Order: sequence, then C-alpha cells, then structure tokens
Amino acid sequence: MQKKFALKIYILFLLIISPVYLHSQDFDCMVIMNVDALAPDAKDRLKDLKQQVEDYYNKNKFYDNQYFNETNQPGADLYKIKVTLQFTFTSTTGIDGYSAQVLFASQRIIDKSDKKTNPKYTTTFKYLDDRVSFTYNRSLPFIRNDLRFDTFLSLLDYYAFMILGYDQDSFFPKDDAKNKSAYFQKAMDICNKPMTDRTGWTETGGGSKPSRIQLAQELLNNRFDEYRKGYFEYHWLGLDSMGISKNAYKYILNALIKISNVKKKEVKAYNIDIFFDEKNAEIAEMFLNYGDRNVYDQLITYDPSHQRIYEEAKKKAH
Repeated sequence: MQKKFALKIYILFLLIISPVYLHSQDFDCMVIMNVDALAPDAKDRLKDLKQQVEDYYNKNKFYDNQYFNETNQPGADLYKIKVTLQFTFTSTTGIDGYSAQVLFASQRIIDKSDKKTNPKYTTTFKYLDDRVSFTYNRSLPFIRNDLRFDTFLSLLDYYAFMILGYDQDSFFPKDDAKNKSAYFQKAMDICNKPMTDRTGWTETGGGSKPSRIQLAQELLNNRFDEYRKGYFEYHWLGLDSMGISKNAYKYILNALIKISNVKKKEVKAYNIDIFFDEKNAEIAEMFLNYGDRNVYDQLITYDPSHQRIYEEAKKKAH
C-alpha cells in the first residue's frame, strides 16, 4: 500500500513540474574570492577570475538534451540550480600556478505549492575540496572542451556534473529514464582523462578526504543504490511533499534509515558523510513540530556524528 501511494505521489508531481523542470538544468552561480594569503601581484592577476567562472557556469549548458527535452516553459527560472564557489587561495607557483581550497555548494528550490511567493531552498551538494591546484592565465578565454583536460576548466566541469547528478537524484530515482546516472558518469570520465598531476583526481595525497574519482565511483557503485534511493525519497517524497502529504515525515525517516544502513555496511561512505554534514541542521529543524520529541533519539542513531545538533533541537521541539 505504501509503495502504491509513493508511486502515485511521484507520478502526480512528475506531471505537474516536469515540463517546467526539464528546462531548468541551468546554473545561477556566484563566486566568492579570498586572496588574502597572496602577494599583491598575484592578487592582481586573479582580478578577472570571479567573473570568468560565473560566466562559465551561467552561460554554458552542461545538461544533455538527450536526457532533458528543453521546453522553455514559464517559471523555469525557479528551477535554476544555485551554485556557490568559494575560493580560498593558499599559494602560487610561478606566474600562472595556483593552489587553493574551494568550497562547492549547490541548492535547488523545494517544490511546494507556495514556491513562487515563499521560495525555500535545500542544499543538494556541499563539499570543500582542499587539494585544488591549477594553471590560470586571465588572457586565455574559458572555452568548454569535453575532449581535452584542463587543470582548471576540467575541475569546474567535474563539479558541474557532480552538482547536476545530485540535482537529478533529488527529483528522479536512479533508474528513471530522466536520470540514468549520466552526470556522475561524466564526472568520472573527467577523472580518467590523461593528466600530468593526478593529486586530488585519482590520488588522495595521503589525506583523509577522498579523491574526486572516489566520490564519483561510490555513486556509480551498486552498493550505494540504497543511498541514492534514500536521497531521492528524502527530497521528492519528503521535502517536496511536506504540507501536501501527511506521509512526508514517514518518507524522510524511511529515507534516513536506508542511508544510515548503507553507512553501517561500508568501510568508507564519503558521499553519505557529505550528505549528513550538509543536512543535519535541516533535518533537526524539520522535526521541531513533528509532535514527538523522541524522534530525535532515532535521528541520533542514523547520524551519530551530529548528536549534539539533534540533542539541542530536541530541547526546542514541541
């Protein structure tokens, strides 16, 4: 019975928003720059980077019309993916070489009936990449080229596809015809291109963080299918159904059970760590009016690393 109801909800929402959403695979990108650690001449050489990166994301189309039939329906701008890139530059090598930490974050609108008058957004991907090294010359144009590896543009492409992949997973199940893991595969393909320095791409550099290929590989590994199902259910059947379906809380809890069960089985589950790091405050706030404060004890078992957040929320819950 529960599965039938979920299917009905899914089909209903698909019919309502798909014509608009299919035009929405565009970015609304903002770049934040921190160059305090650099010498004045290096700062000057980077003065155009913010605008160039914003234009690269906002003016290029990364989605594939093979999977998404563009419709130009009114309201498509609501579904633009909000992307923030925060660069913290740490050093330079020569004239054109740079090292930085870059925070990549994306948000999409919560698809509720009042989204036009009272829009709310949810974070779909947020990750600090602390092993970014690239060559940049402001006189060279930013031109997309899927065939050639570029130390900087390929990095932007990789995260564009990771963001698109997560955005798709939040609207469509993994095996849906409008998903098929197309963007996660594109991200992994970039990692496998010939390059001279593979640090951060396929080699971890000895740190605790995963390489970029590891993030993509997890999502394409069938051992993480339940995580991706849970991710879809959390957003589509849960967040997007809040206030519409009385079962929204149930779907969110079921999704968190799926996700935490995968975490318990895997030695490493980088994407699940990212999920709970970005979602714990949202989850805690969501259940403030649930009506049963004991739900926070459940949440702690699903996400013990953020126990303090849930304990604080439990004190405020009704």
